[in-house]
Amino acid sequence: MNSSWSGRLWAYLITIGMIVVVTMTGKLLEPLPLFNPYNMAVLYVLCVVISATYLGAGPSLLASFMSVLAFDFFFIPPVLTFTVASDRDSISLLILFVITIAISCLSPKIRP
Repeated sequence: MNSSWSGRLWAYLITIGMIVVVTMTGKLLEPLPLFNPYNMAVLYVLCVVISATYLGAGPSLLASFMSVLAFDFFFIPPVLTFTVASDRDSISLLILFVITIAISCLSPKIRP
């Protein structure tokens, strides 16, 4: 097996793992009175930044798409669907998507 291919596979698996851990953490914290689902968006952006910084552009683009999908599916009402009930939530998802794609695209330019 080619070590380069294996390294790239690990980068994608680590990215998927980060999104899963953040989503599970958010679902565990959801019953708490101070929990705000929109704060989860910041944690998803953090996953994209970490992925872009250490794993590369491809994994960070995957993190961008997975973050938006996970945020919509697990935290935006109606939960457990990809339907968005309000315009405010649609704008939040669009902003999350634009920010994470921008981070993914700009990160290779600032990597040492």
